[in-house]
Amino acid sequence: MVVVKNIRNAMVKKVKYTLLACLSLFACMSYGQVDIKIDETINEQLRIKNAPIDTTKIAGYRIQIAFFTDRNQARISENKFIVEFADYNVKTYSLYQQPYWKIRVGDYYHEIDAQQLLVDVRRIFPEAIVVKDYISRPPIKQ
Repeated sequence: MVVVKNIRNAMVKKVKYTLLACLSLFACMSYGQVDIKIDETINEQLRIKNAPIDTTKIAGYRIQIAFFTDRNQARISENKFIVEFADYNVKTYSLYQQPYWKIRVGDYYHEIDAQQLLVDVRRIFPEAIVVKDYISRPPIKQ
């Protein structure tokens, strides 16, 4: 019986090594036949993702004077602000975030600066609020 077990163990080892050799040979043969196809849309998306960051915008505050679903009403509010606050020389921004047109004004680095103008703006636009937004970086003075 000991002889039978030794023969069986030897046969099992031989089958294992033969299978391992066949699998290795198959893997080597198929490895040389790999063909990689590159999708250009993925390359373009990677280029966009890795593009330089826009450093002209920084975190800050603006005053949102109104928001409407109708673009014409938003333009009317924007023009009303320009007329009423011409002395302040504050830039206005029209922003569309579906389904609303939002009118925002000013570029403030600190919320307290925006609050000072908000007091005057609320006399004409009572729904005006200060909101966080990305604002334009000021030009560097030399």
